[in-house]
Amino acid sequence: MKADAPVALVTGASRGIGREIALAFAKDGFRLAINYSRSEDKAKELEKAVARLGSKPLLLKADVSKSKEVQTLVAEVMKNWGRIDVLVNNAGITRDRTILKMTDEEWEDVVRVNLNGAFWCLRDCSKAMIERKEGAIINISSIVAVRGSVGNANYAASKAGLIALTKSAAKELGRFNIRVNAVLPGFHLTDMGRAVWGKYEERIRSEHTLGRLTDIRELAQFVLFTAKQKSASGQVFNFESRVI
Repeated sequence: MKADAPVALVTGASRGIGREIALAFAKDGFRLAINYSRSEDKAKELEKAVARLGSKPLLLKADVSKSKEVQTLVAEVMKNWGRIDVLVNNAGITRDRTILKMTDEEWEDVVRVNLNGAFWCLRDCSKAMIERKEGAIINISSIVAVRGSVGNANYAASKAGLIALTKSAAKELGRFNIRVNAVLPGFHLTDMGRAVWGKYEERIRSEHTLGRLTDIRELAQFVLFTAKQKSASGQVFNFESRVI
């Protein structure tokens, strides 16, 4: 690994989509900062996988819903490598329940992680990027942000907020050559996806124009591709075959 290799910070990287995205960046020669909150065993497995690629990643535990922990997270990356070239805001949770039954805590937990956490990370990482007049931020949103969904209004609202954050941040940060885009990753059989797969499999398959789910490794490559584009900013990319 080159000493001046670019640095990517992926939040919620220990499992699922985040893990595949992190591996894609590591394989492409990025120095990798792996953020996780709870799944320490999975994070260490990813750390070993990245090490086998010839790079020693930073393993950083932080709850992105807490601003001070995000500040410490970003400071640790800067202390070790002095730069952040790419931020992938992937960390997210669900607390599914219909609106009339949803508790205050279920609403607030999801918004704190999915939206507040993304904002804290974007704000602090963009400060580091401004110094180099270069950077890319990818916010992992969801198709339910634009289509709505029954039983997870908190998740849909938080992901819709991410789209608005993406467009606003792109306008504010463009003068510093920082590109901000959002990706709607589609449905994948991750730990989070499997929780609803049995109930909604037929509907999910029927809505896909290609009759199949998207490949998680192709998604990871698309996120990497998007981060490396120099002219795209403020865009929302729907990476699946369900029509919005």
